[in-house]
This record gives sequence, structure tokens and C-alpha cells, in this order.
Amino acid sequence: MNELEIIKGCIKDKSEAQKALYLLYGSYLMGLVMRYTENREDAEEVFHDTMMKIYTHISRYKFESSFKTWISRIAINTSIDYIRKNKNAMLVEHISDKILEIKELDLEKEVGLEAELAMKLLHQLPINQKIIINLFLIDDFSHREIAQKLNISEEASRTQYRRAKKHLIDLVKFKLQKNEQQG
Repeated sequence: MNELEIIKGCIKDKSEAQKALYLLYGSYLMGLVMRYTENREDAEEVFHDTMMKIYTHISRYKFESSFKTWISRIAINTSIDYIRKNKNAMLVEHISDKILEIKELDLEKEVGLEAELAMKLLHQLPINQKIIINLFLIDDFSHREIAQKLNISEEASRTQYRRAKKHLIDLVKFKLQKNEQQG
């Protein structure tokens, strides 16, 4: 089945199309939600909710963006909703841009990390920073979109992004120093 046949089959609630969608995008979506959640159990819950939303609302897909983009947005929104529901804390505090002046560094150019190590470091960030790094750096949301999604100002999004990058850089430096001391 190609993607269009899968979409049409899912709209008609055909189980073979739903299975094909799961096989085609399941591992991608699971990886995406794992970036937002704290552990595998939470990721599985969010993944299940994501798949149910996709199956339930697939008839709303308008072919205006790629299907992968559409299901990614569902997964991201479901992840953020899950965090909001279960964390009982503000995701992001409103902080002035002037409080923290951090030199912009490109992590990909500065340090080549294996994906597993990068995920471990990402999970060490405070939840608000982890969400913004995911949304901006990995999922290509603009600060305006992040601000709307998280109900914060664009300024707060930018500040938290810079803080997250600095925090990641500090974690990488610490890891490198630790490796040098052990080696």
C-alpha cells in the first residue's frame, strides 16, 4: 500500500490500512514522542494516544502539508498535552531576553555526538528547555509558533532556547572533561 491508499483506507476504518500506517510510521512517531517524554512507559502512552488521534481524525487531513508533517504535529501536540497534564508545573517561566546573554553556538558543528548520548543529555535538561529545544531545533517550529503553542511570549521562547543550548553545551563539556580524566 502506498501512503495515499493507506490514508484512504484509514478514513474508511480498514484495519489493514491502519496496520500499514503503523508499520510505515510507528517507529518514527515513537522516536519523536520519546524526545519529549521522560521514560519509555510515558512514551508508549503518548504514542498510543497519538495513533488513536491519527486514526480518529485522519479524515481531517487536507493534503496541504505532507502526511508525515501532519502526523508529526499530532504527536508533538499529544506529547505537550501529556506533559501539561502530568507535570502540574508551568512549562516555561517568563524571563526577559536581557537576563541571559549567551553566545550562539551550533551544537552540531561544535560536538559530534552519537544519537544515544544526545538523547541522554537532552533528557537531563529541565522540562521547559527540553520542550523548546525539541520544538525549535529538531521539529523546526518558529519561536512565534512555540509561543502560541506553550502560551508564552516569543521572548521567553528565545530565552529558554538560549538557556537550553548553554545547558547542553555545559553538559557536553562536563562529559568531555570526565572522559579525559578517565582516559
